[in-house]
Amino acid sequence: MENEAKKMKMAIISGAHHALKYKKENWKASDEEVIQHISKDIKDILEKIDQEV
Repeated sequence: MENEAKKMKMAIISGAHHALKYKKENWKASDEEVIQHISKDIKDILEKIDQEV
């Protein structure tokens, strides 16, 4: 259970990081566009977290 909580925290932080990075590079992007971009990359983000934990 503790491991799952750690994965969840890492996923939230990683998603936020990717969202901010995308918004910085695409400052005119709407919130919806940022969410769509992160949604496309979420599988890769989760796979990386699984490898680390």
